[in-house]
Amino acid sequence: MVDKNLFLHDLAVVAILKNEGHYLKEWLDYHLLAGVDHFYLYDNESTDNQAEVAKPYIEAGLVDYFPAPGKVMQMFAYNDAPKRFKFYCRYMTFIDGDEFIFPKTNQSIVEIVDEILSRDNKAAGLAVNIYNFGSNGQDKADYLRGVLERFTRRAPSDWVRLEIPRGNQLVSTILNPRLVNLMPSSHFATYFEGCYAVNENGNVVQGAFNNPVTAQKIVMNHYNTKSREEYQKKIERGTADSVHNIYEMKFFDIKDRNEVFDDGILKYRAVRAEKFYLKSTAERINRVAEALTENLSNMLTEKSFL
Repeated sequence: MVDKNLFLHDLAVVAILKNEGHYLKEWLDYHLLAGVDHFYLYDNESTDNQAEVAKPYIEAGLVDYFPAPGKVMQMFAYNDAPKRFKFYCRYMTFIDGDEFIFPKTNQSIVEIVDEILSRDNKAAGLAVNIYNFGSNGQDKADYLRGVLERFTRRAPSDWVRLEIPRGNQLVSTILNPRLVNLMPSSHFATYFEGCYAVNENGNVVQGAFNNPVTAQKIVMNHYNTKSREEYQKKIERGTADSVHNIYEMKFFDIKDRNEVFDDGILKYRAVRAEKFYLKSTAERINRVAEALTENLSNMLTEKSFL
């Protein structure tokens, strides 16, 4: 097993974003609390203050920020990042600006991934089911409050829409980027021969769907609709994964599910904030340097006995 201390980052998030200025700070801060320690952000022609919001995180060494102009740039970004940075990060995940990874055990994301993947040496990724959150009956945007506070109602855990395969059976993947051949989708990867993704129970997951839904240990909260006003702005913004705009107002009423009250992520955020500590870039570099020195010393010692 590769020494985990040899990597500058334990977990990096890769995302392509457009006009997420209202939401970016909350999204970054939450994931830092949850154990993410780096972000590779691709800006798809934003016209709002997104870059300005990202600036202090860039200056702190937490974010690498790249321009990604043009149509259908999502898969370019999702294949570019593992190709360029796979030796910097132990794990990578590929999510949108309206998705929040929620460990249900108060552990960090990395602790849960380590726990699950360590049981199977062929497991290269963890497929995490997605919970779809609705509007909480809100028509208007309220940017004075965060997304996690405003939207606390979601679809039932087993919600599936056959005609629109965007129910809770859809997954997002946290993976080892050194075992990836290709990211053909934002939801799953193809891996080196013999490797695969598993769900939280260790069962193999093929492709973008895990059904029945498993979300006892970890889940992805997806705030796809937000308020009706915000969904209308999403339609106007368009999408980074298709030449056609896949957002239409009719989908708001389909996806706006509010049957289940679920504020668990707020409680998780509060618990994580109490013991939050973020290693500086210098500390991470020193950790890697010490690990390299120790590994080299061990190699030389072993060679001396040959």
